[in-house]
Amino acid sequence: MFNSLSQHHGHGLKSPALRAASSLLLAGAMAALLPAVAAASVPFHVLDNPADPNFNQLLGINDGGVIVGYFGDGNVIANNGYVLVPQNHYAVDNFTNLPSGDTASQTQAIGINNRVFPDIVGFYTDALTGFTNGFLDASGVQTTIDDPAGTPPNVAATNQNLLGINDRGKAAGFWIDNQNLEHGFVVVNIGNPASRKFVEIPPRLFPGAVATQASGINDHDDVCGFWTDAKGSNHGFYGHLGGIYRTFNVRLSGVKVISTSAFGCNDRGEIVGSFTDAKGAVHGFTDRGGRFTRYDAPGSSQFPAFNVSGTLVNGVDEEGDIVGFFSDGTKVDGFVRIATAGR
Repeated sequence: MFNSLSQHHGHGLKSPALRAASSLLLAGAMAALLPAVAAASVPFHVLDNPADPNFNQLLGINDGGVIVGYFGDGNVIANNGYVLVPQNHYAVDNFTNLPSGDTASQTQAIGINNRVFPDIVGFYTDALTGFTNGFLDASGVQTTIDDPAGTPPNVAATNQNLLGINDRGKAAGFWIDNQNLEHGFVVVNIGNPASRKFVEIPPRLFPGAVATQASGINDHDDVCGFWTDAKGSNHGFYGHLGGIYRTFNVRLSGVKVISTSAFGCNDRGEIVGSFTDAKGAVHGFTDRGGRFTRYDAPGSSQFPAFNVSGTLVNGVDEEGDIVGFFSDGTKVDGFVRIATAGR
């Protein structure tokens, strides 16, 4: 099954003081986030954290241009989440809200919304239990968020991700069952334990599906993601939460597409992700109202680096700016492409 993320596991902590500093960084920079990138009138930028120039994934972007992602392949260097105000203001965002003596061995920051103090979602791995849990970082306060359907005794071990969050307190993600198959869900009222609830997006909603992943949710409560068939091919889906989800596959003239994975969507209905062609090559895509555009990051290579090939587009803001990552043949680089250069 092809997932949106390289799921590895690692270390790295952030103190409460640093968490507070991260929130202050976000608030103070909101008025001048993108100019450092956009002023150069260059639409494409490789942005790699100096802590690991060999492996970066940029996964989410909000309308202010704040980006979330992580460095570290999970083996040589652990996954370390971060918040990036382009071009080079990196703030650590590793999960630390654990009992004394416990740590997060890996963290990925994946989704971000547009609140004044943006909410961030992702996942971390608990060093003591080995469980992987979703998390919410709201104004510097970190909370574990897991769908009960994917926790013991329903499964042998918790393995969950949160991938996208809107401005209305809803977040999309998935949990993994005992057969290592994904089950998509959306959590509603994520910041309020008293009214928090989980809406399942199970495989049974899609004929032929064995697994589902909910990747993103916009402010209209439209959900994007993908389902996986018994042959291991993915198919994108999009639709209103609790309603009917339509299946789609990338359509490009002269190209046979064998797998489509939707990773993000904005309020305009634009969907981004990746697809695999008949030759096994991986390309990014954008979908604007059924008009598909292939996107290959400049310098991208189909030669795998750290098990990543080609280009993957993982996040999109309301302006159509996109973030993602690509293999250049030797390392994995994060990138941002600005839709309107110089704005």
